Amino acid sequence: MKISKCPAAKKLTKDFYLKFNLGSVKCLFFTEKGTVSIRNKSRLMGNTSARETANSDQVNNSANRRICLQKIILDPNNSLRSFLSVESEQSTYSVSRPWSRVSRRRWRESTLTLPHQACKTAWPVSQLETFFLPSFPVETFHKDNNFTKLPQISKGAFGNIYQILDLEKNEIFALKVLSKSKIIESNLIKQVIEEVQIHRACGHHPFIVRCSSNWQSRKHLYIATEFIEGGELWGLLDKFGALALEVVQLYVAQIALALDFLHNAGVIYRDLKPDNILLDSDANIKLTDFGLSKWLPYGQTTRTVCGTPKYMAPEVLRMEPYGHSADWWSLGINACLMLTSKMPTANIHPDSEHPIGKVLLPDGFLDVPSRDLLLRLLQVEPKQRLRSLRTLTTIAFFKGYNFEDVNKKKIKAKELLKTHYGEDYDKRNEATVSFDGFDEILISE
Repeated sequence: MKISKCPAAKKLTKDFYLKFNLGSVKCLFFTEKGTVSIRNKSRLMGNTSARETANSDQVNNSANRRICLQKIILDPNNSLRSFLSVESEQSTYSVSRPWSRVSRRRWRESTLTLPHQACKTAWPVSQLETFFLPSFPVETFHKDNNFTKLPQISKGAFGNIYQILDLEKNEIFALKVLSKSKIIESNLIKQVIEEVQIHRACGHHPFIVRCSSNWQSRKHLYIATEFIEGGELWGLLDKFGALALEVVQLYVAQIALALDFLHNAGVIYRDLKPDNILLDSDANIKLTDFGLSKWLPYGQTTRTVCGTPKYMAPEVLRMEPYGHSADWWSLGINACLMLTSKMPTANIHPDSEHPIGKVLLPDGFLDVPSRDLLLRLLQVEPKQRLRSLRTLTTIAFFKGYNFEDVNKKKIKAKELLKTHYGEDYDKRNEATVSFDGFDEILISE
């Protein structure tokens, strides 16, 4: 018996019909009283010979068929669906196969790939996975067949960072693996989603690490970024101390170009420090780790206290509303480290013995343009602080400096380092990459 598709999934309390292909009998009608009426499709069309055949078949088989159908309808252990499933056409849904066992691959290729339909179903995706959709697509495996795990790069509070080799592209990536349970426990779901959104949207900039892909499994989140083999800026400072003036000019200009791009894109970085400033194979700057970044339109403020304390702006430490100028303060701290290898001190509280707003630079020789740069960036009051790329290009420290050449990487950072430090630059310690993630201080808004 072959059953074609029809609206037969309704309740039996209403009149409905099923279409059969049972010899010459074409239509079988059910009524809400449980009786069965068999009619011939040809009779409805006026075929006399077919009508006689149908009447004969009905007389011979009606008794047995009526008994069988009444047993199926009245038996509480049976359902209409089990009756219809007998020799029926292939269906996409079956009671015998629950949704939890439906192929995850089939769902990933249909519903899960459509962001506007991701909220329409919770099967077979668990609630732990829906928290991160659609920013983190669901993968049925960890791509173990495509990746080869290399030595671990670093370890954080929410997961580890691995160096992996993509066998298909023959390219090395840095894979950040985060624990879902720890992120949910710390109430950082929104933050990790914004991290990957910002990273993917801004990773095409020449001085920002590119995010190649991201996905999730049942227990972990995965963020794959390009591997930066030159290590951290902190390693360079730790080995050579204060850097040459030409190198500092280039690095401050590259960081400023990256910050200006992020701010114009409506992003505040909030964690600028030597650990998050990487050096590529040509020794150019690459910003990484957007774990504390946030979408913030230019000119607006936020109140979240986050970051590494010794690099945080005074207004952030005072728990006051702050904006993108906080990143320029952090640039001033990094510039001071590159020029002097020491941290500046600033009075941000009125009960201090020094006048409020006074920044004390480290002892040592600083030429006038370098001191002017630091004092402009390290203004305690945000409104008096240097906080734009256009203003930075006009100060004495960058007099006659071509920022367009910096943006196009025409100034070779590697050649500058070799000129000032010789072969020692190539013999420094093995490169490491830090992805601290959410290890920094964070107080929710």
